[in-house]
Amino acid sequence: LTGKHHGESQEACDLGYDIISFMRNKMDNAIDEYQLNYSLLATPAESFAGKALRSTRKKHGVIEGVTDRDYFTNSFHVPVYHKLSAIDKIKKEAPFHELTNAGHITYIELDGDASKNISALETIVRSMKENGIGYGSINHPVDRCKKCKHKGIIDNECPKCGNIDESEIERIRRITGYLVGTLDKWNSSKRAEESQRVKHQ
Repeated sequence: LTGKHHGESQEACDLGYDIISFMRNKMDNAIDEYQLNYSLLATPAESFAGKALRSTRKKHGVIEGVTDRDYFTNSFHVPVYHKLSAIDKIKKEAPFHELTNAGHITYIELDGDASKNISALETIVRSMKENGIGYGSINHPVDRCKKCKHKGIIDNECPKCGNIDESEIERIRRITGYLVGTLDKWNSSKRAEESQRVKHQ
């Protein structure tokens, strides 16, 4: 709508906030009108991220910055490929948590073994708390070699036994707010999204 997403433009961020506020007001008004429990969900809708993209691309073609990837970024998240600090990501997404009273999540994708930098974890958790993140997730790669049971980050080869057989390496990754096993069970859109995630240092 503005030519930029809310991670790179305050104008886009303000517009996004106005849109979600409008939606939340609709929910609140429906509660009064119908005496039912309406709420606004910032849904991750994992399978929908690819399905909606394909449907939109079929109708409107490839639009740069909109339909030119294999997935839509979920909800109010700053696009996963946009480089910004963990703290800036938290600050951009936090205001939307208050509006989405049926559920929401903000996640930070770390680039290393979080257990080796506890102070960084504390900084992230405190920032989430101070900025009003209702549900936060700190994600980091967790790999396990099935041959020698080594746990840690495994690039192309197990650092303990030298295993290079990918079928013998379990890679646990977060898909939304939960961890899943091997990436081969993910749909193609989510695999594309995971491969483009910016890792926060």
